[in-house]
Amino acid sequence: MKWIRQIFAVGLVSLMTAPAFAAPVNVRIAKQPGVGYLPLMVMEHEKLFEKYAKQAGVDITTEWLKFTGGSAMNEALLSGNLDIATGGIPPLLTIWSKTQNNYKVKGIASISSHPQFLVTTNPKVKTLADFSEGDKIALPAVKISNQAVMIQMAAIKQMGEAKAFAVDPYTISMGHGDAMAAMLGGTINAHFGQSPFQDIELKDPRVHVVLNSYDAVGGPYPIAVAYATDRFIQQNPKLLKAFVDALKEAQGMIRSDINYAAKVWIEMDVKKFSKDEALAILKNPKMIWDAAPQNTITFLKHMNKVGLVERTTDNWKDVYFPVIYDLNGS
Repeated sequence: MKWIRQIFAVGLVSLMTAPAFAAPVNVRIAKQPGVGYLPLMVMEHEKLFEKYAKQAGVDITTEWLKFTGGSAMNEALLSGNLDIATGGIPPLLTIWSKTQNNYKVKGIASISSHPQFLVTTNPKVKTLADFSEGDKIALPAVKISNQAVMIQMAAIKQMGEAKAFAVDPYTISMGHGDAMAAMLGGTINAHFGQSPFQDIELKDPRVHVVLNSYDAVGGPYPIAVAYATDRFIQQNPKLLKAFVDALKEAQGMIRSDINYAAKVWIEMDVKKFSKDEALAILKNPKMIWDAAPQNTITFLKHMNKVGLVERTTDNWKDVYFPVIYDLNGS
């Protein structure tokens, strides 16, 4: 009987000292419709984030949550219902400024870049100064979205600093899909969107371009960036680099195999597109698939000047986590 008790004791000690298997970390990531978010679609399709996390010694599961604007995403991020947000530079700068003493939100990396067009069906509108009462310009979020801030930037260039908010009264918040349908259906008469919505709209002979976003900003900028709270990064230190590595691989896959990119985009977003329709947009030479964020400080200086953001800096690295400091951002 003594030997039985000894075996039992050894087994019990082994059970008590055996390493526990940690449950996978569940990461909730925001995504939006549109070609600007294609690298995230590739990441999801190929489970690239999971791959790089595992290489770093962390098992994760991912939830890809759909949003249509930066305001709702920022609320979800601060309430703990989202881990990684993905939106425009202005929503990032807004939350970066407001959370410096608590959540300390910073950017992770740029997802993609391409020009955005403000289009209208109103034949009388040729410039921003031509918009008037009765016009309705749909954009993702009034005041803080990429589009809203770029309208202000362009208004200053075209009409002077006193007119920075002259067009704001005509803007309304609406997701791109609903905005496209509303404009082409006649409910509203203008939309500041992105591809593929603007490409579809411009096929209608009633639609023309009022503003090219590159003219407002002065060059390329991210359609979307990924960002997170410092708390999430501190709790999951290996996942930041894993996410960026996954993003870079996805961007590289798009650059190297445009046919594959078209296949994934159709499967995960523009389901009714033909391959030729998808390729026509993806082959636009102004599409940029790169993790380095451009013109962050351009947006910040404007938002400082008009009172949308209080915090300021001259160094783009102050807005982002160190994981991308080796990239050529601005």
